[in-house]
Amino acid sequence: MPWYIYSILSSLFFAGMILCARYLGNKGFSSKQILLFLFALAFLGFFVLNYKSLDNIASSEKFLLFLIIMLVAGVASVVGNLANFTAIIKSPNPEFVEAIKNSNILLISFLSISLFGSPLASFKILGQILIIIGVYLLISGQNNTVKQNTVNQSSKWYVLAITGAVGFTIMVLGVKEAIRIGFLPIQINLFIFGFNLLAFTMLTAKEIKGYLISNNQLRAFLPIAFLMTVFSFLGNILNVKGISLAPNPGYHESIKNTQALLVTLLSVPFFGVTIDNIKLLGVLITLTGSIILLI
Repeated sequence: MPWYIYSILSSLFFAGMILCARYLGNKGFSSKQILLFLFALAFLGFFVLNYKSLDNIASSEKFLLFLIIMLVAGVASVVGNLANFTAIIKSPNPEFVEAIKNSNILLISFLSISLFGSPLASFKILGQILIIIGVYLLISGQNNTVKQNTVNQSSKWYVLAITGAVGFTIMVLGVKEAIRIGFLPIQINLFIFGFNLLAFTMLTAKEIKGYLISNNQLRAFLPIAFLMTVFSFLGNILNVKGISLAPNPGYHESIKNTQALLVTLLSVPFFGVTIDNIKLLGVLITLTGSIILLI
């Protein structure tokens, strides 16, 4: 299949994952509880898929190089997730953080030229810029706005936001390099999720007992959490495949980031979200940018 099919499908699955997480959040479950179950269940799934080939992975002549790359990518992923989450809490408006995060597609595109010899056509840059603008408009608005006078607001939020964007950039480039030296998407995801699960477990060690001894809502939590994990599981496999096949990883990341469009549109029937003129403009701009990347 063409690279953009994997990009579009990964966007669809990640949109499903986000909607599930939003549903659980609306039911009163914390983001830490949701993420812990997500990392744990997804890692278990990737471990099962890789179980019979673990010896082959370890015996590969490039295993040490692969392990170093995965260590860098895994740490970058953890730093990216933590910095981005903290920036959202401390920023005056979460959409500022998401806009900075989304802009890393240009950094990925330009770095891929020197690192992997990837092409970068000028009109494709225009498509990426339009997607960045469109996604910003989609995630802005009253539904996402945080009041300026919050106790958690920090003047250094932008440093965290930039750190998060850089972390995600390094992770994508690491995944591309791991693919380039011959490792499979399910193998890469095993290590990425493994690092995230280990780090997240350590960071929430004092709270895990409370998560496991849950309340009466546990039966309502587990089915949605499982569905969310399935979306994440499939989305990450397709995501790595898209990164490997795209002429430039930045092209894939641009299409994948249109998940914001899908989340916005699907939130209308699922959560009663309204689409104002700004979001409608964001839809049109995002679609225009995507079309430019696909032609």
